[in-house]
Amino acid sequence: MDDAVNFGGIGVVIGHELTHGFDDQGRKYDPQGNLRDWWSAEDGKEFEKRVSCIADEYSSFVAVDDLKLNGHLTLGENTADNGGARIALMALRKIMAQVPSEKTAAKIDGYTPEQRFFLGFGRVWCQKQRAEESRRRVTVDPHSPGK
Repeated sequence: MDDAVNFGGIGVVIGHELTHGFDDQGRKYDPQGNLRDWWSAEDGKEFEKRVSCIADEYSSFVAVDDLKLNGHLTLGENTADNGGARIALMALRKIMAQVPSEKTAAKIDGYTPEQRFFLGFGRVWCQKQRAEESRRRVTVDPHSPGK
């Protein structure tokens, strides 16, 4: 498969999982897996300040009908999703700069590598779900809907 699509798919998933080590929950565990917040109080405050924009943004998204997401419930997953996408896109761009080739730089079916990256990213989130299930999950699931 095309590198750009792979980075947008599995690369984002790998980056997502790595980012969990530094999200609102992962940061509370030390390198040995012990429940111990290893961040300084100042770092914790700065983190809370910076992720509030993610919680606010996701709280404005409508999951189904007029029911909005709870951006605080989904904060860890949303942080990891955004972090994973950022890490994977940076990695793709680094590979493209280090190993310029037709495969990484050329358009395929009219799409640039960055566009193909986001097509791969979008495929990860394809799902079909009934409205009733969407309403249920918005109150209990820490994952935002794929849509």
